[in-house]
Amino acid sequence: MSILTSPRGKVEVVYCRRTESQDIYCIQNLIRKFTQKLFGRLNIIYLLEKANLAITLYNDKEEIMAQATFLDYPNWNVAKQDDWVSLFRELDSDIPCTPLNTLFMHLFVAVDEYSVGCCKEIIRTVFKAVPELHFIFLIVPSYMSLGSTLITVFDQVGNIPSLTYDEDFAVYICHRHSHYPQLHIRKARVEDHDDLMPIFMHQDTILKATYGEYFLAELIEAQDKDNHAVVCEVEGVAVGFMSVCSRVNMQLLHECFDLVLFHGFCVPHPDDVLELPQELSVQGSQDAELRSGSQDFQKILEEPQEPVTPEGRERESIQVTEIIVPMPGTWDSPRGCLGGHSCGWFWCSGYLRSSNF
Repeated sequence: MSILTSPRGKVEVVYCRRTESQDIYCIQNLIRKFTQKLFGRLNIIYLLEKANLAITLYNDKEEIMAQATFLDYPNWNVAKQDDWVSLFRELDSDIPCTPLNTLFMHLFVAVDEYSVGCCKEIIRTVFKAVPELHFIFLIVPSYMSLGSTLITVFDQVGNIPSLTYDEDFAVYICHRHSHYPQLHIRKARVEDHDDLMPIFMHQDTILKATYGEYFLAELIEAQDKDNHAVVCEVEGVAVGFMSVCSRVNMQLLHECFDLVLFHGFCVPHPDDVLELPQELSVQGSQDAELRSGSQDFQKILEEPQEPVTPEGRERESIQVTEIIVPMPGTWDSPRGCLGGHSCGWFWCSGYLRSSNF
């Protein structure tokens, strides 16, 4: 979610998602004559089928605000789809573009009032969605200008000829580091203490109270082959920290998590015990029977009793005078309890029908 502001001060909240086939009609309505001059006359359905990535921006009313389509080969037929790397490296040898870290913008449309903000948001989203991506190229006829929107994110690299048309095309590039830079990860140093401590103190003060004021510096200084610490750096300032250790507290992991599916994080061995002992299994089945019996007894008490005639009451009183029903609980047992586990007993007396038991 992002908030865009138009030049007239109007505010719009927009969201990003993958382009869907139901967006085609709205995309076509956003295409202008200037769009066709930049990207050519396009078959939107075919383009979306071939796209490596297509992003749509929409607002709270589900109205499409902008859309961009990216493929892994250049448009305007300036090079073969499977052989374009050498051509683009000739433009600038300092750009290490490859099929794995490069995409080409084949279409961009947006609501005019929010076009600049939508363009920047889509570019940022693309770099965020594809971590391996470092370059986005845009190819347009050399006589065309990018306009006030695309020029805010693209810089010209040079011109190249087309394999089909008798004219040159301008090549523009957009770099990751200008919109969504990758963080620099390095080994932690004791000098990072002052940058990292405010982060720790903002989250929790228990570590400082437990291990002392300079626990972080001591942790960084104690690095060896089994203990490592790394920091995330932005513009020379450490903004993140991670400490890792090769020693694992397996007992604590087993107490907190069920690791049966992962073989207990241990190397399999023929002598491993993979099933519970039979005694524990029998005990578990007895507990289940007791719980089942208690539930049945509760159901009996809840069921409405049929009217009992004096003759029936006399007959049933002869059959049942008092019954001992096992119930799970914490009461003391009046008798010895088999099975090696604690259980409770519930004492019943009165006129109960023996057929229910």
